[in-house]
Amino acid sequence: MKRWFSIIAQVLLLFGFTWLGKWVSSFFHLPVPGSLIGLALLFICLYTGLIRLQWVEAGATLLFSQMILFFVPSLVGMMQYPWLLGIKGLLVLVVVVSGCALVMISTGVIAERMFNRGEVKQHDPVENV
Repeated sequence: MKRWFSIIAQVLLLFGFTWLGKWVSSFFHLPVPGSLIGLALLFICLYTGLIRLQWVEAGATLLFSQMILFFVPSLVGMMQYPWLLGIKGLLVLVVVVSGCALVMISTGVIAERMFNRGEVKQHDPVENV
């Protein structure tokens, strides 16, 4: 029972960062979604050590395990477009997969070149925990 109260508190802390990010976005009229600002604030707090990973780890794990529930409506919506299950859908899949592969490869190559040049310092964020 104590574990569940801890997880609920962690989820509420994560939601608190989301709400804080939404408030920042609306207060400063930023064109960035508040949830992304909240995620950035959470990252900064984790990176600087203001929040320890153990304080949010179990709650984040619970939320990640339930993410499939958010993708089910997308799969049901796909049934409205049966052509996606045929040859045209296969072509769309090839385009999406190749586009993702190109982005991943180019990002990796650029990051490796920057790292080899010394423009990126190696830093272990776990040291702050």
